[in-house]
Amino acid sequence: MTRRFEGKVAIVTGASSGLGRATAELMTAEGARVVVADIDDEAGGRVAADCRATFVHTDVSDPSSVTELVSRTMRQFGRLDVMCNNAGVTTNAPLLDTSCQDFDRMVGVNFAGTFYGTRAAGKIMVEQGFGAIVNTASIGGSLPTEEMAVYGGTKAAIIAMSKAFAIEVAPHGVRVNTLSPGTMITGMVPQVEGIVTMLDTLQPLGYAAKPAQMAAGVLFLASDEADYVTGHDLVIDGGATAGRRALALP
Repeated sequence: MTRRFEGKVAIVTGASSGLGRATAELMTAEGARVVVADIDDEAGGRVAADCRATFVHTDVSDPSSVTELVSRTMRQFGRLDVMCNNAGVTTNAPLLDTSCQDFDRMVGVNFAGTFYGTRAAGKIMVEQGFGAIVNTASIGGSLPTEEMAVYGGTKAAIIAMSKAFAIEVAPHGVRVNTLSPGTMITGMVPQVEGIVTMLDTLQPLGYAAKPAQMAAGVLFLASDEADYVTGHDLVIDGGATAGRRALALP
């Protein structure tokens, strides 16, 4: 394995499981000093221990918590090379049945949390004159799914915000991109019999992705290999958004 992140410092939010955990593991394996940020102390602490990383309890929906996360990272390491705003939540329900509580939670964690992390890291990176921000969006941000209107709306907002911010900070040597995963087997997949088999059929490649396959995209966007990539939404979806399959005519 290459050591693309040797000597670099990275924060990964929502790192206790799924894509966040896979990103922290790959970043560590490639030489980064990683700060694992999550609201789940037990699971986040385990990931940090496994990765020999630093764990910081963080509620991304609380701006002061995110500010402290970035400040503590700077106090400990003196620099911040990569910010992965990955924490996210979802609730499946028709829009008319979506409660205000669920709406506030998805907007607070997904969109506001990404905004707080982007802003806090962006200030440091502009001062440094370097840095890469990778925000986790979703193909749901451009190809909405029934009964996921609010979730898709937050992801569309993340894509638009990230593109605009990429333009603002480009003169300062800071890059901002998004990753839009397709179907991925994580804790967000409902525990329903046959669901994985059904999800496998949605991708032309024939299977739902593992988190590490998505994390590889995060690492590319954060690496020096992508030093001319900014304002980009990288879609990794097994071909799900490429187009429609041929109709089976009678």
